[in-house]
Amino acid sequence: MQKERARRWLWVVWPAFLVAAIAEVIFFTVFDPFDLHFFGAPLEFSRQAIYTMGFFGFWGIGIVASVLTVFFEPPPDDAGGRSDAREDP
Repeated sequence: MQKERARRWLWVVWPAFLVAAIAEVIFFTVFDPFDLHFFGAPLEFSRQAIYTMGFFGFWGIGIVASVLTVFFEPPPDDAGGRSDAREDP
């Protein structure tokens, strides 16, 4: 049970990490961190701090998306809602 839980967390965190890295590269290729504003006020952080906050923000969004995917996944013994999926009709 513990290994299965760790495996599920790995299924959630690792793809989210990869997506966050790609999203960070694409986002900050288009936008300069010093041009960003938060509720109308410019961000008063270093460029590296803005990159870090952006990465963790993208990672959080990716984790939420992956958690929803795992949450809505049917149980392994349930094949599309049929309890007798292995038996021929």
